[in-house]
Amino acid sequence: MKQKSILCWLIVWLWTVPVWANVAADCERLFEQGNAAYQNEDYLTAINHYEAALHLGYESGEIYFNLGNAYYRNGRLGLAILNYERAALYLPHDANVLFNLQLANLQIKDRVTSPPQFFLIQWGQRLVNFWPARVWAMLLTVAVLLTAGLFAVYWLIELRRGRSLLKGLIGAGLVVASLLLIPLSLRQRLEQHPAQGIILSPGVSSLAAPQPGSTELFIVHEGTKVRLLAEDGDWYKIELLDGKQGWIRSGDLGRIGHSDP
Repeated sequence: MKQKSILCWLIVWLWTVPVWANVAADCERLFEQGNAAYQNEDYLTAINHYEAALHLGYESGEIYFNLGNAYYRNGRLGLAILNYERAALYLPHDANVLFNLQLANLQIKDRVTSPPQFFLIQWGQRLVNFWPARVWAMLLTVAVLLTAGLFAVYWLIELRRGRSLLKGLIGAGLVVASLLLIPLSLRQRLEQHPAQGIILSPGVSSLAAPQPGSTELFIVHEGTKVRLLAEDGDWYKIELLDGKQGWIRSGDLGRIGHSDP
């Protein structure tokens, strides 16, 4: 019975490896075709290739950055900014990504300024955004492995000297691992369940309630970055940086961190 189970898993593995290899090859081919179309200034074709690669699960900072450039050249400011923001999740310190995002933001009609934040909150946000979640996870893994190694040495090897030092190092490792969990969880939540989005339509009426015909509170324009406070069917409750709140249609907004606007 056990041999049959192992055989079944082996068959499944041998079947899935070529499938995933073919998907990866298709994604790489689409990415390269998108780059070629962009170089030929065929931006619409480049967009189609990049979007097709994303649909197959090929996500990276580079493809989002190139897709943002193609949308920008195609005159679609909201989608350009959305993909620059997504690229920044993978490449938070890339000079080209940050420059193009800043350049695109200069074309937004809305000039919304946020109230000043407490300096500790600013430092915390910068720390969380300093690395993507995968880097924080790698640092946490290293800290856990080192701590486990020290713990094994402490219990398995007889040492006449240095036991107190090992105990201190183990305690320090546990503290570091616990502290690394905080930026990892916050960054992972930001990437997987973003609380921010980009307005994609030229001009969107923000309403007092999630229903047509409700009182119009203000108009927000393409490319503006907003916070997402709640969701009700096909509606999002948004908040601008200055604190204004209202409801808009979900189709007028693209969520940062999701490949589908």
